[in-house]
Amino acid sequence: MKSLSPEALEVRGEYRKQYEREYRRKWRQKPENRLKAKEYERRYWERKAMKSKE
Repeated sequence: MKSLSPEALEVRGEYRKQYEREYRRKWRQKPENRLKAKEYERRYWERKAMKSKE
């Protein structure tokens, strides 16, 4: 595997973030995943609150 320049890696990282965001958004729109998504979100915020308390 040839090493990519930092610029290329950054572009790839940005692209990947964008892709993941889209994927999550689409996943969340499916009715069977809606509850799961809410649960994940709740846990995420709880964890964040715990971290900020420390």
